[in-house]
Amino acid sequence: MTPTLVPFARSARPLLFQVPALALISAAALRAEIVEFDLDQVPMPTSGSVALALPYNEQGLRLESSVSSCFVVGPISNAFTGVKAFTPATLSSGQTVTMQLYSPAGRVFAVRSATIHPYTSGQAVNVGFTRFFNGNGSTQGHSTGTALAGTTVTFNSSFNRVGNLSWQMTSTGGIYQRFQISRIVVEFDGTLTTSSFTVSEAAGTAEVPIQLDSPRTTDTTVNWEVTALTASQPGDFTFPGGSATGTVTIPAGQTVGFVNVPIVNDSSNESPETFRVRYTTTATGVLFPGGNGFLDATVTIASDDGVTTFPNWMTAHGLTSTAADPDADPNGDGISNIECWLFRLNPAGPNPPAWLARRAVMSGGSNDPGLTFFVPVPLPSDVRIILSQSADLGSWTEQTRRTGFGTGSLWTGSGSGRVLETSSPAGRTITLRASVPVGRRTKVFLRNTYEHVSGGGAS
Repeated sequence: MTPTLVPFARSARPLLFQVPALALISAAALRAEIVEFDLDQVPMPTSGSVALALPYNEQGLRLESSVSSCFVVGPISNAFTGVKAFTPATLSSGQTVTMQLYSPAGRVFAVRSATIHPYTSGQAVNVGFTRFFNGNGSTQGHSTGTALAGTTVTFNSSFNRVGNLSWQMTSTGGIYQRFQISRIVVEFDGTLTTSSFTVSEAAGTAEVPIQLDSPRTTDTTVNWEVTALTASQPGDFTFPGGSATGTVTIPAGQTVGFVNVPIVNDSSNESPETFRVRYTTTATGVLFPGGNGFLDATVTIASDDGVTTFPNWMTAHGLTSTAADPDADPNGDGISNIECWLFRLNPAGPNPPAWLARRAVMSGGSNDPGLTFFVPVPLPSDVRIILSQSADLGSWTEQTRRTGFGTGSLWTGSGSGRVLETSSPAGRTITLRASVPVGRRTKVFLRNTYEHVSGGGAS
């Protein structure tokens, strides 16, 4: 039993950071999953520095080095002007420390920028950054410039896929004074996903989605290919010119793209048939789950020809066991299977807006409220519709009911006289009106309940 409840009423950037902050910047601002190694949020004493234990984990990244700690220094130091930066702990003169940034979960990222500073005004040095991915490495050097406020540098395309970013600091006179780093910005690779679903023949088109877990700062383009499984081309699906390959682009700042596969709406009563959409050759910055280099989605075509009962409607959509129960909702859209059968909706996949518009909606004015819906042909004989009414949502009074639309079926109950029906070759439009006390300002709640009647029936 599945109710649809419709009420009628007559009238009447704050983020918390830790030290050092690898802060996740708002997706609404940068429209991508950006992680920023930024020391601006580190509380500083009136003098000296702040010790930071290593390794340090924040926002999915880990900072490690060949020493166990480093210091955060800031504007209170003579060598800095309005910035905070970190330096490894003091060691013996000439000793080199390697710093590295990576994801313990193995997530890959692109290095977007870094802000680097000379230790002493006017003494520019060159900083070498090394990236590693799948055993391959490359190095890019950048000058700190001479301004203590620092220089923000960007990285070339070889840093678009990084598993580990490292750089070195060398001690001079027991102090790491060649340069300092106050900020590194990276963008995590996005993960592409898709899902298998069922589409009805009458839909005309299967919109097969491919989705990113977060928006990217650049366009994401992948190749796709449609392959027949139990379905066939052009008998069940077809492409102009017969080509079943192409590309789909997810624009920067968005998370989903679609491959539109034309579906043939024939008149044959067929079992569910399937085809596959495979995505390959991903753009830089996105990954397929499992790392196998491709992603599959299986689409099932449900034939709606010759279907006359609720069980057959479930079979046509490939639903069995508890997924085929009247109250089940396999596609998670909030619409039960029995309601899908009554309004010829897809219980196992997406529904076009025009189909969803068949469901019960509010109608009439405040003195004559009701529920209006459209039942397509063939009108089912195995669905019972029950209209109930409440003034407080605590108790309900049945107004009228009907079991099926077969010969002899009628609306019965105290509200049967308030039912309006209009027939057309496409189906029947029905309005179930509420009982509203004349001259009273009251709230009225209406509820439609749908039940499966095995073998059909009549009221």
